[in-house]
Amino acid sequence: MKLSAKKGAGLLLSFEARDANAWYVNTLRRLMTTETPVMAIELVEFTKNDSILYDEIIALRLGLVPLTTDLSSYKIASAQERESREYLAQSSCKLTLKAKGPCVVYAKDLATKDPKIKPVYPDMPIVKLLEGQELELEATAILGQGKAHAKWSAGHAFFKALDEQGSEHKEFAFTLESWGQLKPQEIVTAAVEEYNKQLKEFDQLVSAL
Repeated sequence: MKLSAKKGAGLLLSFEARDANAWYVNTLRRLMTTETPVMAIELVEFTKNDSILYDEIIALRLGLVPLTTDLSSYKIASAQERESREYLAQSSCKLTLKAKGPCVVYAKDLATKDPKIKPVYPDMPIVKLLEGQELELEATAILGQGKAHAKWSAGHAFFKALDEQGSEHKEFAFTLESWGQLKPQEIVTAAVEEYNKQLKEFDQLVSAL
């Protein structure tokens, strides 16, 4: 398969896939949206919460805040880490929040232990605090995949055939929109690397039979 970029600006990337077929391109699309890992808040420990929202609602809102992701510094949390809910430094990042009303608490109010892991959209509102109300918490963001939960989805991708050869399409127009955790080019690279990894693992399993 040959890839050629058509246009790319910010979070949107369009390119053409040639000498390919529908199943391969669709696999690439799926890998981009469900296998490419990104950071998202998984655990929230509250010290104070006098706001109108329950702890669970605030935790849910925090989990949906897209976080910039550094794939070179973190690894996907292991099954053992998920079961124990004790995450290692190589798969997690701590963020803290402390606010007192009257004010609106925004994503930018999250203080991060790693400057590479921070809210993509700083002005996303979390909750409004009235006079005297306080909110204090510590959140743990981990590296995960969209196949486990949508909050770890890296973006949205779709494609369409460019040629008219019936079921034997060979050229496709591909569009990828990142949610901001990674650049679109990083998502494509990560998806291809993951595909090669899975093919290698499959080959090893077949060879072992």
